[in-house]
Amino acid sequence: MDNSTISQQIFSSGHRIHNNCKMSQDLVHLNVGGYKYTTTKNTLSRYPNSMLGAMFNGSMPTSVDEEGRYFIDRDGALFGIILNFLRSSVMALPNDFQKFQQLSVEADFYQIEPLIQMVNESRQKALNMHSRSGSMIEVIEVRTGSTATMPTNNSRVKTIVSGRRDVINKLPPEFVSATEKLLHTTDTEFTELELIGSNVRLRLAEFFKSNNWQLIDSNFSSSSGYDSKSMISSLLIEQSYRDRWFLLEEYTWQ
Repeated sequence: MDNSTISQQIFSSGHRIHNNCKMSQDLVHLNVGGYKYTTTKNTLSRYPNSMLGAMFNGSMPTSVDEEGRYFIDRDGALFGIILNFLRSSVMALPNDFQKFQQLSVEADFYQIEPLIQMVNESRQKALNMHSRSGSMIEVIEVRTGSTATMPTNNSRVKTIVSGRRDVINKLPPEFVSATEKLLHTTDTEFTELELIGSNVRLRLAEFFKSNNWQLIDSNFSSSSGYDSKSMISSLLIEQSYRDRWFLLEEYTWQ
């Protein structure tokens, strides 16, 4: 092997090492509210006047966690939407996304002006849609027991639906028995009804989606305490899931 070949190999190897070092220095590891992300300084600095731009151009102090990741004490799940926007300038949201208010707060915190505008426009469109004529149904699932997070294991699950009787009457018999339907006399009255079957909330969600209903709100709450009536003190957990579904008047539902 001649000297020129050796020199070329050394140069090529050194060039690769230089590029790898440069790429490594450009990577940024983040911990946002417990969620871990890896991206680049160029992505985070896409909007120089934003808070993230200030953090990574050295004009704003930063904090790191025990792993050496930059730490930001904000909503970690919603940061994924913000990071994707920084990468593509597109706000990609799930079809059933409802957390417009929370996302607006996060976009405002990071001071990303184009994203703030997009979030507010999307939020207004959602509000406009919900103000149009249509039908509303609320589904509440309550799990109670010492292991409420595992409904098949030592817990009681109750699912309740509320809304206009004529709307509830259209639910298939796998959710509402014929006996219950016969009791409905005044269709325009609002009522509450306990549904039959297992995994009702999830099965209803699939049914509604396939019939043009839209999930406009979903929330979760949890509480715990000790059962004072039991001879043996045991911890009771109660978890509640509440979904609100909306069907525009322009759609038909059979």
